[in-house]
Amino acid sequence: MRRVSVPRSVVAGAVTSAAAVALALGSSAPATADPPPAATTEFQVPVRHIAGCIPGLFVCISVPPLTTVTPTATTGAPGEVTFAAKPPTRTWTGLSGCLEVTVHWLNLTTGSAGTTALRPVPYDYSRPYTPDDWCRYTPATAVTGSGTIAASADIGVAGPWEYRILVTPGVGIIPVP
Repeated sequence: MRRVSVPRSVVAGAVTSAAAVALALGSSAPATADPPPAATTEFQVPVRHIAGCIPGLFVCISVPPLTTVTPTATTGAPGEVTFAAKPPTRTWTGLSGCLEVTVHWLNLTTGSAGTTALRPVPYDYSRPYTPDDWCRYTPATAVTGSGTIAASADIGVAGPWEYRILVTPGVGIIPVP
């Protein structure tokens, strides 16, 4: 039995032609402009900080540890990003237990920029406290425009009897439709 070989270029040409015909014919279904599904991206670098109270009027029980807050960005509607944050790591519930997170964003495609604040959800004292209630953030939506968004996050300003030390700001790159 004699073996017949087909040159690779012939096979590649046939595959390319079939793909071109399939694209040209397309689907018989009408084209729709459905918005892309929402996608959530965690910041690649979370916010890390140390916060505590200054001894004096208040009694500080222990040295506060390093706390980590991971901001997220959810894209849904074209040109909009909803920033949120997961509850921080919690090992110390001192005076400054839940800090505001500030997100600064820059659209690298258009040059537009802005700032938004992620504020802690106020505690609901009308029902029993559960650990899941501790330090949740209110999401904030920003109209960034479509393109690649570079965002950084840090913590709010300290009050008169506390200190806040930003160890690393949060950083995230978000593609926005």
